[in-house]
Amino acid sequence: MENSNLNKIFGYIEGYYGNLLDWKSRKKIIQKMREIDMNFYFYAPKEDINHRLKWRKPYKKLWRNRFRTFCSFANSNNIEILAGISPGLDFNFSSIKKNNFNLSNDFDKLISKCQVLIDEGANHLALLLDDIPENFNEDFSKNEEGLIHAKLCNLLSKKLKRHIFLVPRIYADEMRKENITYLDNLFQELNKNTQIFYCGKYIVNNKFESSIKTIIEKKKKNKVIFWDNYYANDYCPKRLFLGPWLINDQENKKVMLNLTGMIETDLLLMEIASKCKFSKNKFKIWEQVLKKNQVPEDFMAIYKFFEKPSLTNDKKILKVNVDLKIFDKIEKLLWKWKTPLSREWYPYILSLKQDLQILNDELPFNRILKTQTHPIVKKILKINGV
Repeated sequence: MENSNLNKIFGYIEGYYGNLLDWKSRKKIIQKMREIDMNFYFYAPKEDINHRLKWRKPYKKLWRNRFRTFCSFANSNNIEILAGISPGLDFNFSSIKKNNFNLSNDFDKLISKCQVLIDEGANHLALLLDDIPENFNEDFSKNEEGLIHAKLCNLLSKKLKRHIFLVPRIYADEMRKENITYLDNLFQELNKNTQIFYCGKYIVNNKFESSIKTIIEKKKKNKVIFWDNYYANDYCPKRLFLGPWLINDQENKKVMLNLTGMIETDLLLMEIASKCKFSKNKFKIWEQVLKKNQVPEDFMAIYKFFEKPSLTNDKKILKVNVDLKIFDKIEKLLWKWKTPLSREWYPYILSLKQDLQILNDELPFNRILKTQTHPIVKKILKINGV
């Protein structure tokens, strides 16, 4: 499928921190993808030690067998596997100064790792250079960073004789201040047909937009895949986002969802996104999906607390008017709703209950000590004059 149609991409990214799916859960994702007309699964889990932290370490035979079975299962369901490698934490970039294959041992190891993924059934490959230290200019000038990242991607593509997808280090407009020339230099050198992942103006968005000329031009040529972090919560693990998906599919031909790593929650969020993407009445569709998935009506009393993330450009906080009836709804959700989904949501709903009690000065001293982390205990008790 390396030469498959890449004009439209709608898929799932296993690319979060803190959670790692098992193979059974990944198959559940594939089955849901087929059901809702998704077509790409991006295997790039930050918690797979062989993917990122120890990327040089070869995958063991057992993993390779399971990955091969997974790829075969995905393909039989018309889902393409995009497999990633993330070597940027400690890759020897000095070896990429020259355009040849007589490079460092690092490049050889990277090629070998990519070849294994291809041999075991991955349809496409991705090079991820996101979330790596901003220290490139210790060895090179800032003007070289984008150029050398592009050269590495180009060399991989040439050596492996296939297109390579790329997640650049600067993957949102708000990060551009870290290296103002990075994207211009990257695209100056990068193969013109390379597909790149990008988050838009901010790392977390409710729509895709960019003010950077090179990104706008790439998007017009349909070479940008929107890496959507709207539902991701690895950066704020005390929170959970479950509201309607606000992206307009007509404006974004290529979107992939980076979610939570909680299998039941992710299956639900995928369905929400799929149903909302063509709908003008997203809230109504969202309600229907919740009902279909046996989320109790009581959840509607607290949904605002779980509706959406706080965005970089937000200036207001959620106004909270706590009706005593809300605690009755929370109690029912905590103690009477029993499903695989409820078990994943339990800690978030219980945490909300405690937060509301703190807000109303109703959480007793000993409960504060038992339920809150030490820094928050000190802050709360100081506010309350203790």
